[in-house]
Amino acid sequence: MKELKSRVADMEGQARPTAGITLLENKIQELEERLHSEEREKTSIQASQRRMERKLKDLNATLDQERSQHIEQRDQLSLRVKALKRQVDESEGEVERLEGVRRKVLRDLEEQQELQEALHAKVTSLETELKRKSQQTHRTALGSSTLSSEDEDGFYDTSMSSILNEGHLQTTNC
Repeated sequence: MKELKSRVADMEGQARPTAGITLLENKIQELEERLHSEEREKTSIQASQRRMERKLKDLNATLDQERSQHIEQRDQLSLRVKALKRQVDESEGEVERLEGVRRKVLRDLEEQQELQEALHAKVTSLETELKRKSQQTHRTALGSSTLSSEDEDGFYDTSMSSILNEGHLQTTNC
């Protein structure tokens, strides 16, 4: 363009306008218009670029804020998970302890039932023995003297009480 302008200036120095000069002037004018158009387009693109940069900056700020919120939520959830795991471990320990207590109580119950059955069998055998002895004594007593029915009842009750109170029937507390 400078070259063209210098040519134009040289040509202007000449007194006669020629068709070549007019063509060159038109070409210069056309190039100047194109230059102005490209400058406007450049300005428009720069403004658009600045707007996009502002939007990008805003989006990055929003993204950073959301990222920090997510990190905070993740940390809170991690703490919550740890607390829940601790509770589960404590609960499992408590369940194991209670299961041990339940098994011990069941063993104790079985032992008590076995003891009760043994004592019941002992009582039954003693009752049978008492009845047998009572009948023998009753037969012997009837043979030696006649007892009234009241005397017989009293005799049976005292014999039964003495046998049940014997030392071999006493048990310890469970």
